[in-house]
Formats: sequence, C-alpha cells, structure tokens
Amino acid sequence: MIKGTAKSSVHAKSGLTMNPMPNAKSRILVVDDAQDILMMLTFMLETADYEVLTVDDGPTALERVRRDPPDLILLDVMMSGMDGYEVCERLKADEASRSIPVIFITALSDNEAQTRGFELGAADFITKPISMNVLLARVKTHLALHAQHRSLEGMFRDVIEFAPDAFILTNTRGHIVQINARTEALFGYRRDELVGQPVELLIPSRLRAVHEEHRSDYTRNAGRMVKMGAALSCLRKDGSEFPADINLSPLQTNRGDLLMAVVRDVSDQQRAEQALMASGQRLRALTVQTEKERESERKHIAREVHDELGQVLTALRMDLSFLGMQSYAENPGLKEKTEAMKALVDRAIQGVRNVASSLRPAALDMGLAPAIEWVCSEFTSRTGTACEFHVDQKVAEVDEARAVVLFRIVQESLTNIARYARASRVDISMRQQDGYLRLEVSDDGLGFDLSEARRKKSFGLLGMEERAIAMGGQVEVNSAPGQGTHISVSIPLEFDATEKDNP
Repeated sequence: MIKGTAKSSVHAKSGLTMNPMPNAKSRILVVDDAQDILMMLTFMLETADYEVLTVDDGPTALERVRRDPPDLILLDVMMSGMDGYEVCERLKADEASRSIPVIFITALSDNEAQTRGFELGAADFITKPISMNVLLARVKTHLALHAQHRSLEGMFRDVIEFAPDAFILTNTRGHIVQINARTEALFGYRRDELVGQPVELLIPSRLRAVHEEHRSDYTRNAGRMVKMGAALSCLRKDGSEFPADINLSPLQTNRGDLLMAVVRDVSDQQRAEQALMASGQRLRALTVQTEKERESERKHIAREVHDELGQVLTALRMDLSFLGMQSYAENPGLKEKTEAMKALVDRAIQGVRNVASSLRPAALDMGLAPAIEWVCSEFTSRTGTACEFHVDQKVAEVDEARAVVLFRIVQESLTNIARYARASRVDISMRQQDGYLRLEVSDDGLGFDLSEARRKKSFGLLGMEERAIAMGGQVEVNSAPGQGTHISVSIPLEFDATEKDNP
C-alpha cells in the first residue's frame, strides 16, 4: 500500500500517468463518419471483450481523446471535414496523446497513402473490406506492444527518478522538460520551478555564454556521440556553486530530439583528490629532506671512515714496516709474519676506501661529470663491460642536490645493467638543453617488458622516478625484450623542491 502511494506520487510529480491495471479491459476509440462501419467495428471488438468508444468526426475524436485517452484508436482516413490524416497529425503533436497507437482504416491501397500515414506516426493500416481475424490480430498486437512500451518506459522513469545522479532533459532550445528527484535535492529547486526554464539557470552567470555556445554546437551536430565527463561548475538556487561531472547524450523520443544531461556532484571527490595530492606533495617533500639527510650522513660517515680509520690503518702499516726493518736482522723468521700482517692491513685500507666510496664517492666533491666518469670506470673494472661517458662541454655545473640525484640514478642504472642486462656496451651522455640537464643511459643488453616491470612495481624504476620528480624532473624508460634499454632523465637547472612540495 505504501509502495503504491509512493510510486503514484513520483509519477504525479513528473507529470506521468500510471499504466492501466493488467486485468482492466482495453479501451478502443473508433472514429468513422459511416454508421454502418462504426456498428460493424463495434460488434467485432466487443466480441473480443474490448471496451469500445465511437465518434463520427475528427474534432469530436480529438476532444474525446483529450478528456479520456483510450488505449488504441481505429481511425478512418477519408472523412468529411477533418480527415484522418489531420486527426492523426494533431494527436501526434500533443504530448498527452502522442504515444497512443493509431491504426488507419481505409479503402485506399496505394503505397503513397500508406507512406503518408506512417510518416504522420500511424502504427498500422487495415484496408477495407475488413477481415475480423485481421482486425483483432492487429489490435491485439499493437495493444501488447503499447503496453510493453509503457511498462518499459515506466521502469526507465523509475530508474531515472531514483537515480543517485541528477538527470536533466532539455529540448533543442535548451529548455528543461524533465528532471528527477536528485536534481531537486542537488540544486534546491522544486520541479515546477525548473521545468520550462533555460538550463543555463543552473550555470554560474560568468560561464553561461560559454555553456550555451557549447550546448548549441553539440545539439547542432547531427552525428554527435555521447560526451563523457565534462567538468563544470554548477549553481544552486541559494547561489552556492559546486563542481560537477556532466555526461551528455542525445535522445530521440516521442517528444522529439532531447538532450539528457547526467550531473554528478564531485565536491567530495575533488576534496579527496586535493587531499591526496597535498599528502603526496608532503610525502615527496619528506622524501627530499630524508634523502638530503641520508646523503649528508653518508658523506659524514665516509669522511670519518676514510680520515679516521684510514689514518689509523696507514699508521699501523708504517709501524709494521718499521718493526720489520728493525727485527729482520735479529729474527729473520719475523719477516714472513710481518709481510703477511702488512698484506692484511693493505686489504683493510682498500676495504675502507671501498666503503667510503660506496657511501660517498670522493669524485662527487669534484663535480657531477668526474663522479659519473669514475663510476663508469668502476663499472668496467668490476664487470668487464665497456662503459663510455660523453658530456657536452656546455653543461653548467649543478648544485650538490641535483648532482647527487643524477649520480644515484646512473649508479642504479649501472647496477641493474650488471645484474640483469648481459650487455656488452653501455653509453652515458649528459647535455644541457632548454633550461634542463638531460642525462641518458643506454645499453645493448637483453631489455625487459616495461609494462610487466611496472605491474610488479619495480623499486629500481620507482626509485629513479621519485628522485627525478622530487627535483621537478622526469624519467622516461624505453625497453623491450631483446632490444636493450634506454633511460632518459630531465631535471630543470632552476628548481626549488621545498617550494614545490610544500603547498
């Protein structure tokens, strides 16, 4: 009981009528100026248990339909005064009667007459003399089709009415012809306040001219397709604005060509995106600061290891050498032992140098180019793979932050090549172009499936990209199985990471 009341209320608000009860008799209006035809058709239809209404002229038929719409109309073509064609044309011009199926009854059998009738919106033709079986079969078919159409239309209206998004139907002039409940809630207008109004009422005044031009262009384009996800600001009745995603699609209906706009308030989504972006920027700023502190700590530890421990080991080696020279004559057996200890100390000194270089290559203190030259040489010594470094003489010296980022990217690239590429040659180049420092690393190795690596979230690639992004730059990786790998890094020469990443 409650459900029925609610549904009736919805249809009343949208100006729609409820479908007839399934077990009610179908009501058929017969229009003909010949009384014998009226009587014959009435007999045939009542035999099939239809409720029959009869009128003998066009104007009376139109008035009867206006007061009490039937489920189907049987309409004679050749009537005195207003003929059947004009009656049909007027019925189809009225929104209230447009969907009622009209079957013409005619003695005319030429194609031109039937074509005209179908163009006016007729559902079918029955020619005289009338066969009762043909009449009842066609009436039954068109009543069933009409009932099915109304049922589907009702379901469609219910779906739209209770949809979570605002649905707005406009005609080709841009006037609103129908809205749903969500539109009322979202914009703050009652249904009767919006229907008949230009849709630009829902657009801020500063955007109305542009919106009207875009809508007109879209409406005039006969081959238009659905337009998805246009971003726009919308205006509520109280004057407040909200961001919206708007999807447009053309509709061909019994009301003519309409434009359906589906409007979704994306305020929450926009706030979430802004919060996510701010969070990402703060995280990137934290990453930049953490990397700076890490590099500073590496530099400090490298210096301590090299200066303190290195000096101690060097002094120890000198003492061993002095001790050996003093003791060889008195105790020749100490020579072998002393030499072995000196070899151990030499290994320790080399280990200290290696650790210090891994933490912070001393070559970085001389600049980016010497540091890359050094790491190339180390790579070749360690792997046996040729590594050539080419640097443009016009490259300006960069600050330590950029130098460290580019050096670490080269270091990570060479580590990956050594582990996976099986390359025979590596080329590294660096040049300055359009305010950017551009670094490229290429190898002729095995290559890899880039999309697969991204799906697996390769931390090597991710680390390089994050380092570059933190400095306002970007990394492009091109690779394919059997085709080697090319990495291109671009970093602006003028960039304040702190400014960018702290909104």
